Amino acid sequence: MNSNERRSKLIDILKESKHPVKGGTLAELLNVSRQVIVQDIAL
Repeated sequence: MNSNERRSKLIDILKESKHPVKGGTLAELLNVSRQVIVQDIAL
């Protein structure tokens, strides 16, 4: 999964969630490190 695909999936997960989602949880769902999630959100 490239970074654009990952960001798109990240947005989908956050939109569908009724509750806040932890960075660590997002990382597990997308099979990347929490730091990658932080960098994706920062962009």
